[in-house]
Amino acid sequence: MNRRFSSRALFALGFVLIIGVNIAVLSGVALNRSGTPEAEISLTERELPLSWQWVKENSGVALQLTWRIISQDKESTHYNRWGTPAWFNADKLEELGFKIDSYLRSEDQKFGSRRFVAKQVFLVLENDGELYQEAVRRAELFLEKKQEAVRLNSGDEKLRDEFERAEQQLQRERMSASRLFALDAGLDPKELREKYQDKTRYIITKGVVQPGYMYTKEREEIFGLIKEISKERIHVPLEFRKTLETALARNKVTSSEERPPRYQVKLAYGCRLEPWIVSVQKLRADSQL
Repeated sequence: MNRRFSSRALFALGFVLIIGVNIAVLSGVALNRSGTPEAEISLTERELPLSWQWVKENSGVALQLTWRIISQDKESTHYNRWGTPAWFNADKLEELGFKIDSYLRSEDQKFGSRRFVAKQVFLVLENDGELYQEAVRRAELFLEKKQEAVRLNSGDEKLRDEFERAEQQLQRERMSASRLFALDAGLDPKELREKYQDKTRYIITKGVVQPGYMYTKEREEIFGLIKEISKERIHVPLEFRKTLETALARNKVTSSEERPPRYQVKLAYGCRLEPWIVSVQKLRADSQL
């Protein structure tokens, strides 16, 4: 009898916990979407591709917010999210509350040996702005450099391969690469919104940052790293799945050729700086977005 009662009690407790968690989640969603959205921005498949986790989990459809950075190295044409943004220097870390002097005073000068504490801050993402234009400009200059090298050494197969890769890089930047770039960070979202007022171009959201450190015989350097941005995986409501699936069925690419975006999504950010999908629209095959 006691065992039976205990099992029932545990089942009831688990059921109550599940209900409680669901209520808390739904309440948070409702709160986030109450009132006027903090931002409404239109993104395409370039910035919101289908999440690979959809296939893995097979429990729904989701899009993955894809953002990039512009590095300090002006010769670089790689803009993945794992590097150091050009603007994320020691001064910015100090502004975010990190005590840089304590890192530099450490007697242990070996790269990667320090324990850096991560911190939640507010991040600004810019869509189709100056940072994206800089990425295109760098790709153009890189192509020109490789083209000149081929002109001077027309028989060099390695240089020809590099030229072709530079062509593909520029095509990718112009046609399919994400135009969403991390632009700034701060501790006060209201101050950031005052600075970046266009709510159709700038997203303000939560994220986690951390100092990085490099030491050589010549110098030592402290820089900032963006570890993650919250709510990058965005659920697609059932009402928009038919439109999305129809768009995805068009213009499938099986070669290395770049493909223009097939759909556009209007994304809203609420008072908790969390996103949700407002609409999904199919794009024409010749779309320039």
